[in-house]
Amino acid sequence: MSSTGDFVELVKRSGNRAVHVNPPHGVDIHLTEHGSDWLWSVYSVYGVLAIMYACFFFYQQFKSGSQLVRYTMAGPFLISLFQFFQYYTYASNLGWTAIQAEFKGEDISDPVTDLSPQVRQIFYAKYVSWFLCWPIQLFMFELAGFTIKNSVEFYSTWEMIHSLLVQIIGFEYWVISLLVGSLIRSSYKWGYWTMGAFVMLVVLGIQFKRQVFDLKLRGVSLGMYCTAIIVILLYFVCWGLADGGNAISPDSESVFYGVLDYCIFAIWTGYLCFIICRYGEWPQVNNAVGQEKNLFPAKDVAVESPRASGDTAYVDTDIENTDNEEPEQVEEGVHSEQNSMNQVSDRV
Repeated sequence: MSSTGDFVELVKRSGNRAVHVNPPHGVDIHLTEHGSDWLWSVYSVYGVLAIMYACFFFYQQFKSGSQLVRYTMAGPFLISLFQFFQYYTYASNLGWTAIQAEFKGEDISDPVTDLSPQVRQIFYAKYVSWFLCWPIQLFMFELAGFTIKNSVEFYSTWEMIHSLLVQIIGFEYWVISLLVGSLIRSSYKWGYWTMGAFVMLVVLGIQFKRQVFDLKLRGVSLGMYCTAIIVILLYFVCWGLADGGNAISPDSESVFYGVLDYCIFAIWTGYLCFIICRYGEWPQVNNAVGQEKNLFPAKDVAVESPRASGDTAYVDTDIENTDNEEPEQVEEGVHSEQNSMNQVSDRV
């Protein structure tokens, strides 16, 4: 019996001890061992993905493969590395702060504080990871849009940079709005949620127009993109139920956010990486501002004429005759000027 009891005790000690090693002091609503177990599983998945993408990346480097493939492989590797870092912190019950909730949630049998509503554990580490991951994700989405073969024949570099900057700034604004709102106790937190939701809807509209109408996104990629939009909107729902409304526990919050991060930063990222590496080709890109619209045509030259396009222009007969007459007039003027100077010298 003693040996059996020692074995059970050994198994217990060898399990997940993160919540006990890093206990949540001064909070009533906090992460438990069950939530930490789920987070460690998510952490393991991103660890495997980070190793896999790193191997593919260095394989392409030593192989001297396509430049497009090497650019693409760096994106999912960095995203997996950031998520790997974030979920290690999350599962270890670190990277959090204590904020009193606005609304009363589930009844706590043994509250640590005497406050009502209770004090909730807010994990800010996940917002830092989103802030780092979303620009890379948007870059990969834009890269997939203009490298996959479609009906678009012309791409503007400046238009791509403008679209990408607007999307990145909008998504970063959204992440910061949710972070600031989660750290506020009063109902003013919903103002940040509203501002973030408004900016996100505007950016998603710009992104939808860019991908569907400009880059002609179709087929399976369009279905994946529409699914990604639904997942992005579910981030607002999860925040409203967790950090905002205190309606679900931190364990349920970790499962909700973990599934959403799986869909965006594991499945969608992997799909973008696959289609770029498999079907992507460098398109024809214009680097000149306004070149495709001839915003600055040459003076007194028709926009569609060969001279404006840089080809060899034909010589008009009238222009040629005029050019032939000009040297003779100049020569006569020189002779007349010399005669007048000789006359002045004779008088002197």
